[in-house]
Amino acid sequence: MSQNEFKIESRTYQTEQMNKKLFTLPLSLIAVVLALLGVAPQAYADHDALFQDYPAKVEAATALAREYMKTHPGQGSDSLRHNVIAGLTDGRVASSRVLTPTRKRKLSAREVFELCRPSSLVVCRFEHNNAYALDSAYSNASAVALTSDGICATNYHVVADLVLSGALGHEVKNDLMRFLMDHEGNIYPFRQVLHVDPINDMAIIRVDTNGRKLTPASIGTDVPQGTTVYCLSHPSGAYYHFTDGMVSNCTRSTNKRTGRDKYILEITSDYGVGASGGPIFDDCGNLVALVSSTFSLYAQPQQYRNFQMAYKQTVPVFLIRECFTD
Repeated sequence: MSQNEFKIESRTYQTEQMNKKLFTLPLSLIAVVLALLGVAPQAYADHDALFQDYPAKVEAATALAREYMKTHPGQGSDSLRHNVIAGLTDGRVASSRVLTPTRKRKLSAREVFELCRPSSLVVCRFEHNNAYALDSAYSNASAVALTSDGICATNYHVVADLVLSGALGHEVKNDLMRFLMDHEGNIYPFRQVLHVDPINDMAIIRVDTNGRKLTPASIGTDVPQGTTVYCLSHPSGAYYHFTDGMVSNCTRSTNKRTGRDKYILEITSDYGVGASGGPIFDDCGNLVALVSSTFSLYAQPQQYRNFQMAYKQTVPVFLIRECFTD
């Protein structure tokens, strides 16, 4: 390289560095000024609307459940048990025309949350506590609205105690009522278990909407590996917990004795205890699965040591679609 070429490159480098300093300095000053003025970018207008007190809503649901039982005597868990067998359908719940059509437009994660939050519901139990001699409600699972007039989906294991105790004619003394709660704190008492699929851990129920209309989820189609998905559920009191991931596996196994197939859609979105029955949405806001279970993989499974990964197993939406036929 000649001496002149070296000088030219040196000047070019110095000019670039000076431009960077000149460009960086004003940005730094702007950031300091904004901080001093208390100006935050993209400030949320209503903090209370963003930071929801969902536990308070569950607590308030106790009063609503108590009032409902006063105005609707004989509509509690015992009545549900007594009629559980008579209420079960042969698999067809309603016409497919009552389902919300599949959405086509892709949405941002924020848009998916805002669109789908009204469809995600909290499963609650209203019980009498002997130790404190009072009635109280608490959440223990999740569900999703399928129709505006009260048909919803959750896991079979969420309602299994109702179904089995009802089939056997057993009563549970302190179990007063089961209900769903929406994000605004409205409650929707269980009225009927319409369909159960123990093999695939899916159940369809009907609730009393109390004259309101639920916001049903749009029903999606089968999704292959690699599809972006979102989980909107209620794990251990973390109400409306929103996580993203993808479809990681699609598996099917056949019981050789019964010939029944078990379908599993595995995803990478995080969820935990209390999320059972919660909706899984695609990036258009369509329901594509229900949370079902997790399976932990250990290098030493006999001792439950050296945890390696967890399979997140969900119920594919086509099993729900099959309950709605013309």
